[in-house]
Amino acid sequence: MAWKDLNLTWHYVEKWAEKKPEAEALVFGDERLTWGDFKERMDRIAKAYLEVSVEKGDRVAMLSMARSDFLTTYMAANKIGAIWLGLSPKLTLDELRYQIGDSQPAVLITLREYLGADLAETIAALKDEFSCIRKVLVIGEAIDGTDSFAAFTGEPRPQLDDALEERAGQVVDTDEALLMYTSGSTGKPKGVVHTHRSIIENIRVELPKFYFDENTRGLLHFPINHVAADVEIGFAAIMGGGALIMLDKFDPGEVLTVIAKERITVVGQVPVMFLLEFKHPAFFTTDFSSVEGFMWAGAAAPRIMIDVLSGICGQTGAHLITGYGSTEVCGFVTYTEKGDDLETLMKSAGKIAPPFELKIVDENRNELPDGQIGEIAVRGPFLMKGYYNKPELTAEVIDGDGWHYTSDLAYKDERGYIYITGRRSEMFKTGGENVYPREVEDVLESHDGILFAAVIGVPDEIFQEVGWAFCMLIPGKTATEEELRELCRSKLANFKVPKKFFIRDLLPLLANGKVDKLALKAEIEQMLKEQ
Repeated sequence: MAWKDLNLTWHYVEKWAEKKPEAEALVFGDERLTWGDFKERMDRIAKAYLEVSVEKGDRVAMLSMARSDFLTTYMAANKIGAIWLGLSPKLTLDELRYQIGDSQPAVLITLREYLGADLAETIAALKDEFSCIRKVLVIGEAIDGTDSFAAFTGEPRPQLDDALEERAGQVVDTDEALLMYTSGSTGKPKGVVHTHRSIIENIRVELPKFYFDENTRGLLHFPINHVAADVEIGFAAIMGGGALIMLDKFDPGEVLTVIAKERITVVGQVPVMFLLEFKHPAFFTTDFSSVEGFMWAGAAAPRIMIDVLSGICGQTGAHLITGYGSTEVCGFVTYTEKGDDLETLMKSAGKIAPPFELKIVDENRNELPDGQIGEIAVRGPFLMKGYYNKPELTAEVIDGDGWHYTSDLAYKDERGYIYITGRRSEMFKTGGENVYPREVEDVLESHDGILFAAVIGVPDEIFQEVGWAFCMLIPGKTATEEELRELCRSKLANFKVPKKFFIRDLLPLLANGKVDKLALKAEIEQMLKEQ
C-alpha cells in the first residue's frame, strides 16, 4: 500500500504494522499488543463480522470502557464498511434502549461485568428486545444465547480472507465509519455520524498541534462513547503511530502511577480530572519528566489548574494546549499555541486551525466584527455527515455552503482567538438586556475560593429573568455571598450581577467535567414550587 494514499481509518493500522510490527501499540492492564498484533486482531474480528453477515453500513455496537478491544473492534468494523458505536456501561438500561433502538446494530459486543456489577440482566434484556441484533459477543463469561467474544473472534477463518479483501476494497473515504451520541443536554441524544474522511482530516491537523508522532505514549481513560476516546486520543494514536495506554476508569491515583510507570508523553483530560489529581497525596511526588504536553477541553480552566501545570512545565519543558470542538466537528478545531500566556490559556479556546474556517455570526447568520458576541460557525472537512436518521435537524445546523452553526456563543479578538460565553440556549434576558452566563462565571471563578461556577437564568415577575449563581468551593477555601456579590459589582454591569448565590462544596458534574446545568435547573424548579 502506498502510504500517501491512506484515506481510510484502518489503513493506518496496516501502515504501522508494516513499518514497525514489533513496536508497542495498545496497552491495557497486563496485555500489551504490538502493531503486528493489532492488525492480526483487527482482521480476525473483521472476518468474524463477515461470518454473521455484517454488511456495509450496518452498525456494530460495543458496551464497554477503554480497553484494547475498543480499538480493534472499531477498526475491524471500518475495514468492512460498517459503522462503529461505543456505549458506556454507566448508562441506564433505558438510555441504552434508546440508543440501540435508534441505531439498530447488527452486532453487540459487551462486557460481562464492570466495576463489580454483573451486566447479565442488561445483556439479556437488550438481546431479547432488539431483533436487529444478530450476534451478541460477551467479553467474559457468556450468557445463554450469546457467544464468548474471545472465542468467536479468535478463530482465524482463512476461508474468509478473500471476502475480507474484497469488502475492504469496496470502502471509500466518504463512507460512514463512526456513530456517537451527544450528551442530550438539550433533549434526547442525537446520533452524530462521521466518515473516514472527517475523522482523518481532523486528526491530520491535530497531530502537529498536539505534537503527536510515532514516539508518543498517550493516556486514555475516557468512556468509549466520547469523541475524546474515539477520535482525539484513540484514533490520533493510530494515525500518529504512537503507543496508547488505556484505563477502563478514571482513578486519580492510578492515573498518576501510570504516567510515571509507562513514561506517558501526552496527558489529555478535562479540568476536573486534573483538579482531582492535584488533591491526591501522590501528585507532588509523581515523576512527570516524560510528559511533553498537557491538554484539556470541555470547560474553562480555573486559575489553580493553570498555575500548578505551568509550574510542572517550568521544570520539564512541557507545553499547555487547550481548544474548542464538539462531537459534530470530530474533536478540536481551535487550538492555543505553544508559548501562549497564562491568561490566554485560562480564558481563551485558541484560534481556528487552517485550513479550517470559523466566523462569529448574529441571529440572522451575518458575520459579526471582532469583539461582538455571537454564535460560532465553522466549516471544514472535519464536519459530521449529519445526525443519524434526522435530516431535518441536520439541515437546521448545516447550511448549503457547508457552514455548521454550533449554538455555542463566543467573541473573537484581533488575533483570531475565541472566548466562549456559553450556549445560545443559556443566554437570558434581564430587564431587556442580554446576559451571557460564561462572562459572569469567569468573574466568580476569579475568586480565590471558587473552583467552578454556574449561572442560570430564572423567571422573575419584574425583570423577566434574573441570574442565580451556584458556586463550588475549592477544598479548604471559603467564600461568602457578600464577597461574591461585591466581586461581580466591581467587574460587571449591575444587570449582570446574580440576584442569588448558592455556595457549595460540590456541584453536579457531567462526564466531560462541565457543571450539569440540567440538574441545577431541576433543583431550581423544585425551589420555585416550594416558595
